[in-house]
Formats: sequence, C-alpha cells, structure tokens
Amino acid sequence: MKNKQPACFDLEACRASPDDGLSARSARAIAVCVDDFGLNTSINAAALHLAEMRRVSALSAMTQAPEWEDGAARARCMDSRRIDVGLHFNLTQSFGGAPALGSVQTLVAATHLRLLPKRLVREALLRQLDAFEEQMFSVPAHVDSHEHVHHLPVIRDVVLDVLLRRYGSALPWVRVSAAPASSLAGSFRSADERKAWLIDHLVGAEPFRRRARSLGFVANRRLLGVYGFDATESGYGFLLRKWLRQARSGDLLMCHPASSAVGDVISRGRRVEFAVWSDPHLPHLLRELGVRIAPMSTLRAATA
Repeated sequence: MKNKQPACFDLEACRASPDDGLSARSARAIAVCVDDFGLNTSINAAALHLAEMRRVSALSAMTQAPEWEDGAARARCMDSRRIDVGLHFNLTQSFGGAPALGSVQTLVAATHLRLLPKRLVREALLRQLDAFEEQMFSVPAHVDSHEHVHHLPVIRDVVLDVLLRRYGSALPWVRVSAAPASSLAGSFRSADERKAWLIDHLVGAEPFRRRARSLGFVANRRLLGVYGFDATESGYGFLLRKWLRQARSGDLLMCHPASSAVGDVISRGRRVEFAVWSDPHLPHLLRELGVRIAPMSTLRAATA
C-alpha cells in the first residue's frame, strides 16, 4: 500500500498528526482480537505483525490447528502486558485426529434440545486448555470460541464450570458476542447487521453474559467486527470506521487477517483485513475518532 493514496480511509483522517495515536489517553478504550491464530502460517504472520505494530491487543488460538505450536513459540516472546493470548475453543472444525462435534447449525439444534452430552464438550475443552498451557507456559488470558458456540446452552455451562474450577480466582476474561444497538435496531437493513443480530440472538449472548458475570468473570461489553467477509479494502475500511465510531470503552472488535492467500472460504476477506489493519494511516483514524486499543485484561473497569 506504499506510494499511493490509501484505499481504506478518507483523506481527512490521513491529514492528521503523525503521532501513532495508539497509546494516547482517550475517552474510549477497546480491545482488538485476531481470531484463528495457529490455523496456518499466513494467519500467524499477520497476527504477530499487527501485534508488533500495536494494531491488535489479543490473539485467540486454535490449539488443535497445524501451526499452533509454531505460533505459540513466537507468541511467548511478546509482552503479555500489551497482548492477551487466549483460547479460541473449537468444536466445529476438524483437525486431523481431532474431529468436530458438528457444524454450528447442528450444535444449535443439539444444545437447545439438550441432546449434546456435556462429557464430550468437557473433554474437548480440557484437551484444548492443556494444549494451550503446554505451549504458552501460562494460562489463557481469555477464552472465546470458533463460531461463537461457547454461548450455546449446555456448552456455556461446561465452559464456565471448567474455567471456574481450573482457574479459581485468576479467571480469564470471556468474550460476549453481543451486537451493538444499531445492529439490533437495524437488523433488517443490511446483511452485516442481520448477521450481527443472528449471532447475538441465535447463540444466546445475553444469557451467557449474565451467567458469566454472576460467577465473577470479566467480559467485553459488545462485539464489533461482524460482516460477511466479502468487502473490498475501501469497503472494509468504511466498516472499520463505522465500528470505531460505534465503539464504547470495554467493547471488543474481532478481526481475521492473513498476510497471503490461505485457501479457506474467507481467504480473500483475510487478505483485505490485513491490508486495512496494517495501513499506515490507521493510527490517524484512531486518533481522529478518539479510540485507543488496549488489552481487555486491562479494561476491567470499562467492562463492569
């Protein structure tokens, strides 16, 4: 993206001060998390590069994935005061000898009908937590899940019970996939807003939040970053500006960047996201909008 006008953000943002804008005091502090860390080398490279640039403040790891061990070896070298590394609990994607429990649609049905055995969920979670600790030499800073399945009935009970028993008073923070009010109010206006509304309601974000907080867990306020992975760079830049305008302290913005083609169904979207998040003018946009990126583990007051 060098030597050309940025495709991502408008020119007013680009004329701002050259200050990096990421560590300045501001009214709104949010966390930005890269999902699917460990899935492949391209995602790992993008995540670690953006972490070094201080564009993201959390990495969410798939510990069954083929490049998890290599990613963990590099993630261990990062300053834990600047970046949260946590578990992206997976039940829906198969990896070699680790079969999935089903598609997200299957799990929605099975959990609401109470047909999913808790034992299977517990065993999967314990294996993935063990794999995280074995490679990171530390407990996860947070726990969320692939395709938001940790909110579902049965699964949420197991997740919260296991984390409470395993980590006691040093609980990781947990992700709540609650949509912004604008997405809820405008749920029939755009595909992206409908998707945010469905994630919030179909998997049960609010019941999960209430249960988690009653047990003493810290959680983000709302989830930003939901869209169809079909945007151009300028389109994703427009969405990012919208999310940052919507953001309140304690919100979490998820992203899925990769530095090159990765061969999965959202490969193009991953490359677009990486281009926008690594854009040299992003700090100016953050400064213009009064947003600071910080680890969720440091934002406990904002999430209360």
